[in-house]
This record gives sequence, C-alpha cells and structure tokens, in this order.
Amino acid sequence: MHQQMCFMYCSVLAPGAGAACVGTIVKTAREFNGAHGITGLLVFDGERFCQYIEGPASAMQVLVEKLEADPRHTDFTPLHFERGIDAGRRFPGWSMGYADVGGDHTIDGMAQLAADEAVQKLQALSRELDCY
Repeated sequence: MHQQMCFMYCSVLAPGAGAACVGTIVKTAREFNGAHGITGLLVFDGERFCQYIEGPASAMQVLVEKLEADPRHTDFTPLHFERGIDAGRRFPGWSMGYADVGGDHTIDGMAQLAADEAVQKLQALSRELDCY
C-alpha cells in the first residue's frame, strides 16, 4: 500500500488573476486529483484560498510543487503537512470539493492558526457550506 499524506495551505489571489480563474482551478484540480487518487476541499472567499488535500504521497508531492509554483496566487502559506496518515480521509467523496464563501463565513486568519486547529476549522466550515 502506498504511503498517504495530507497537506493544507492558505494563499491570496494574485493581483490581476481575477476571480474568474477559480473555475479553471477547480476543473483542473478535479481532473488531476481524480486521476491520482487525491481528495480534498478548496475554499475561496473572493480574495483568499484555503485548501486541504489528501492522497498518495508520490502524487501529493507533485501536486504540492505545482501549487507552490502557481502564479494565480501569492503568499502561499503551508499550514499542515503529515505523512503516513493511517486514519480515514476527511473528504473521501470529493476529488475537489469547492465552496465560494462570503458573508458570515471567512477564511481570514486561517494562516495564523496552529496546524490541527486550521484543519478542524476547515472541516467544521465544510459542514456549514454548500460544497460541490
């Protein structure tokens, strides 16, 4: 069995990228993740991203490198990284769940949370949102 890992980060939409690129990001993520056994959730609040992904370590390493180099976002801030996870997945049914949040829901401040606290907040937030 392949070693599993999870990764979570926050970032900011790059100046000039435009919120319209988010649809392309989600489509590409669903295709790549579905082909590589990766699941997760992306939350976007119009300005900031917060993403949690989980899957086979080899595919995840490739994906994390792509995410770090993606010019559509800046201030890439890793929040949580864990190899050798044995527990069940947090988002097993989503090759890439997506939620566009606003109003009472915000991901501002996620980058300042401790790793486990950030993951728990995102997981709780996902239960309140209409993710697809």
